[in-house]
Amino acid sequence: MNYTLILLITSIGLISNSSDTSGAFCENSEYILKQSKNAHDPDNEWGDAILSIRIQEPRLQNPQRYSVLTLNNKTGYFSLIRDSEVGKVERIIDEEGAPVVLVNGSTQIDEATVNEYRLGEDRNAGYRSFYELMYGLPMSVSEDKLAGIEEGGLLSLEGQEVYGVRIELKEAMISKHWVLYFDKSDYSLAALKFDHSEDSSRPDEILMFDGEYKVGEITIPRFRHWYHQESGEYRGSDVILKDLSDN
Repeated sequence: MNYTLILLITSIGLISNSSDTSGAFCENSEYILKQSKNAHDPDNEWGDAILSIRIQEPRLQNPQRYSVLTLNNKTGYFSLIRDSEVGKVERIIDEEGAPVVLVNGSTQIDEATVNEYRLGEDRNAGYRSFYELMYGLPMSVSEDKLAGIEEGGLLSLEGQEVYGVRIELKEAMISKHWVLYFDKSDYSLAALKFDHSEDSSRPDEILMFDGEYKVGEITIPRFRHWYHQESGEYRGSDVILKDLSDN
């Protein structure tokens, strides 16, 4: 794994703003976002794409967390398998939209265990929304999820000039307010900021993207590294390890 980004981010300022003009749905921002979607998904395949991958999600408190993710955008099927203290937990949403939670292959889970380990089926939709949105960027930032897009402009990211687009989501995912950063040369997604300005108790977070993973002709980032924006403190990563689609 390449952790060069960690050293860079902790030694320099992450972001500086050169524009703070806002609007409801600004054409230049929509253009930038469209160009990025075209760069990552030139044949518009994301709506029917299937992800079947093994991922590592190290966090400071759990550096050995691994998961198996299946996401079928065409049928709506979702599965997330992860080892836990109670065994192998699988969260499913089937093609009919029904949520299921399995522990070691069984739906028979006592209420105390469900409550202690937060294994309720009502949490499955949130898991699917998170993985669908995070692993589908930038294509997953679709019009139905947006409450508004502010005017885009030039920002500084790690000392490099990039395009920046501020968006507001209809439903919060980490935060309702995001800033997306795109490489000026090819519109590839470079970073994502979660703006917590509405909650002073939470520091802004930034997700730095690196590497490439192919799903058909779609290209999505292989590495996602999480940091606190102001301090540059490393919080964890999401790493695509293996394609399981042929297994």
